[in-house]
Amino acid sequence: MARNMTIDSLLRKIQSEINKIWKLDPDKVDPITYKQYLDKARVMGYLCSVGGQLLEKHDLEKRLDRIEQELEKIEESSRQVA
Repeated sequence: MARNMTIDSLLRKIQSEINKIWKLDPDKVDPITYKQYLDKARVMGYLCSVGGQLLEKHDLEKRLDRIEQELEKIEESSRQVA
């Protein structure tokens, strides 16, 4: 089962992939393996980018819902006063 994704977990994953790429020596690795690893790193970067955007949008949606709920409470209380 997948773990909950957070911005911090995405950043840790990206940092881990960056470290692996830095340590990867193309002269010591089979060219096909090297290409496959870089392709995987590109996909991971893309997925982390998309995941980050989704998390940000989800967070904004939750914040907007809370604001709307508070606004409804204010409107109800102003109707009761009037």
